[in-house]
Amino acid sequence: MPGGRRNAASRNGQSKSQANFSVSSNIGIRSNSGERTAGNGADDRKSELCGMKALVPKHVPIPVVPVDGHLTFEALSLVVSIIAASLQMLNLYRTVWWLPHSYNNYSMNFYLIDPYLLVFIIIMVARQFIYSLLHRVIDVSSPVRWLPTAQKMMRITLLIIVMNILCWCLYHMAERHNSMKIFYLCYPLSVYFVMFGISAAPFFDISTPLYGKDEKKTKFLMDKPLHNCSLNASAIRAEVSTLRSDFNRRLKRALFASSSSAYVCGIAPIIFVPQHLHFNISWVVQHVIMFWLERISAHFSHAYPVRYCDVLHRAALHLGRWVKIENRNSHTYAQVWNDSILWPHGSVVRHNKEIYRSEGFCTVAEPGNSNHYRFYALFSNPTMLLCSILGLQLLLVCAQLLILLRTTDWYQVLSITLLLVINYYTLFKVTRDYLICWKVYHAEQIIQEKSQMIANSTVQ
Repeated sequence: MPGGRRNAASRNGQSKSQANFSVSSNIGIRSNSGERTAGNGADDRKSELCGMKALVPKHVPIPVVPVDGHLTFEALSLVVSIIAASLQMLNLYRTVWWLPHSYNNYSMNFYLIDPYLLVFIIIMVARQFIYSLLHRVIDVSSPVRWLPTAQKMMRITLLIIVMNILCWCLYHMAERHNSMKIFYLCYPLSVYFVMFGISAAPFFDISTPLYGKDEKKTKFLMDKPLHNCSLNASAIRAEVSTLRSDFNRRLKRALFASSSSAYVCGIAPIIFVPQHLHFNISWVVQHVIMFWLERISAHFSHAYPVRYCDVLHRAALHLGRWVKIENRNSHTYAQVWNDSILWPHGSVVRHNKEIYRSEGFCTVAEPGNSNHYRFYALFSNPTMLLCSILGLQLLLVCAQLLILLRTTDWYQVLSITLLLVINYYTLFKVTRDYLICWKVYHAEQIIQEKSQMIANSTVQ
């Protein structure tokens, strides 16, 4: 019956023309009940645009926070790594030179240290600083049209020189030590090939991630990700995918850089200790762990500055997330999820035979997508990431202070004091970033709550 068909269309919450519009449109909004207000086309389009603008999250600008440049960070890392390696040598080869009948004139038994091992350690910890310095010189002196070629030639030349020096050191060490020690020393290089393949760029430029040519042209500026407050659901998900990949690349490189520094500066000297030499095993292992945790905090704070975390946070606000409804009844009304719609807060949809409810100011995430769920959970409140780094750094500093109070040997006091001074700088930067983010995002949360009330009234 004609009347029955009209009633069925009314019960479904939208007319045939409205359904076609919502499917063909790349941008759309829909209330929880799925209904649209009847009226002429101009009024419907105007109200829909107002509704879409109401669903756009309000961002609070982040103030300018000073950050270390890439060259400055590599210079500081070089100094810290040399200090850590020297302290480990002191822990291993210390002497009692101050005693009146001692045969030692120096504080360390330098003749027991393999000079080729020292060259190997220095080259491994200095390669990134040398590359950054040459990269800066080429950027300043070379013409723009010759810049890519000059950088590529510099990277190839530096790689050949570094690998020749490392092979020369390994050859002479292989004549003095067994092959297993050489294998242990080269272990980080084998891990590098597993993580990064045969690419030479991460071997020198570990702090700056690499991107595809098209990706960098469109979504990155000066190796920093860009955020676009888009109303297109597909564009938002594509942006989140790009940011998630960039975050994982930075995480992988920060973990490798910190672990390789701790291995080369802390574990490599232990591998080549003479068998007759006695040392404090617990103190040496503790030095490696302390230095490794300090490097992790330093690389994380450099790889994830405040503005970078803010970009991820803004993308997470646009993404939203879906929470599966476990205890649902048969009368729960749920629409079929549409990937082109910006779903407001509290919407209930059906996807893959499951019922989901939206959380966030607006939601464009795919229901059941674990990557989208984790991205929103981690970056909807970026202070969680900074708080984790700050907690690790505070725990490390407090532990070093307690160890310092219980230490009496001169070499242990010197070792823990220098590491503590190094950690104070990282602690200052992480604490400053956390306090700034906490105040900014607390104000943003208040604004979002007010905007949520306005958006609910507009959409409904």
